[in-house]
Amino acid sequence: MYILGISFGKKNANTDILVKEALYGARQADPEADIKFINTVGLKIGRCIGCGACSTRLEKGGDNDCVVKDDFQMLENEVRKADCLIVGAPVYVLQPVGQFKDFVDRFSCRHDVSAVNWVLDRRRTGEMPGDPDAFPQERLKRRTVSYISVGGATTQNWVSMGTAGMHLFGISVMMKVVGNYDAHNMGTTGNPYLDEELINNMHEMGKRTVEAYSMDDKDIKWYDVQGQGTCPVCHQNLLTVNGTTTVECPICGIQGKISIEGDKLNVTFSEEQQARARGTFAGLREHTTEIQGFGEICGPKIMANKEFLERQMERIKNFDKCINE
Repeated sequence: MYILGISFGKKNANTDILVKEALYGARQADPEADIKFINTVGLKIGRCIGCGACSTRLEKGGDNDCVVKDDFQMLENEVRKADCLIVGAPVYVLQPVGQFKDFVDRFSCRHDVSAVNWVLDRRRTGEMPGDPDAFPQERLKRRTVSYISVGGATTQNWVSMGTAGMHLFGISVMMKVVGNYDAHNMGTTGNPYLDEELINNMHEMGKRTVEAYSMDDKDIKWYDVQGQGTCPVCHQNLLTVNGTTTVECPICGIQGKISIEGDKLNVTFSEEQQARARGTFAGLREHTTEIQGFGEICGPKIMANKEFLERQMERIKNFDKCINE
C-alpha cells in the first residue's frame, strides 16, 4: 500500500505537523505501507490556462497529459500512485490557499472518471481513435482520503469554506472521503503539540483512512469529532437557498428539503439525490453529458453569426487601438 501525505502549508509549521501526525496514525494501521510526505510550498504549480489540450488529446486517441510543464506533474504522479491520502491546507481568506486550488483545477479536468470512460467507451466502439486498453487504468483506481483545514481564527466562520473547499480535491476521481478536521483555532493553541486531543484526532483520522481502504463504502463511518455536518455525503454545513423549501449542497450538488421545528432546521436528502452527488459516477456523468452537448447547441449559433462574431472579435484583439479611436 502507498500512503501519501500532502501539505500546502509552510514547511514544518502547523499544517505539516498535523498531516505528518496523521501519517503516524496511518503507520499504525499498516506497518508495512510505503509512506511519503510532500510539502508543496517550494513547488511551482501554475494555474490551469484553459487551453483544452488535455481533452483534445484524449479524444484524438492519445493520453491527456497537461501541456504546461512545471512541478505539477511530479505531484500528480504521486497522487496517481497513492492508495490512501492525507491532505492538509492552510486557510488565509476563508478557503484553502491558492496553490491548492491551482492543483485541483489542473488535476480534476484530466482525471474525471466519467469523462475518461466516456472517451474509452467510444474507443471500444470505434467512434474515437485509440486503444482503450492502453489508457493507464491506475488513474481510475479506488482511493481513500481525509482532509485537514488549518486556520488561526478562533471564530470558525473566518475559515468557513476551509474543509468544504478541500473536498474538491477528490471529486473527479471519486476518492472515498473518510473524514475531515477543521483546525481553525491555531492562533490561540500556539502549536498543535500543545493540544493533545488534536494530535490524537490526527492519529485516529490517519488510521481510519487506511483501514477504510479495504472496506466497502457502506461500512465506512464518517470521522469528524466536530460533527457529522448537514450534507450526508460531504458532511459540510454549507447550503444554497433559493427562497423555497428546496436547498442544495454546493459541494455535492444534491437537493434536499428543509423543515423547521422550533429553532431547529432539518434538511432531508433522499437516497436518490445522494446517489447522484458529484463524487459519484452518476453525478460526474451528468456533467459529462452536459459538456458533450455544448457543441450541438453552440455550433449552429456560431456558424450562423460567423461574420458578426469576427467583427466583434476585432474589438477584443485590437482593444488598445479601438478604445482610443
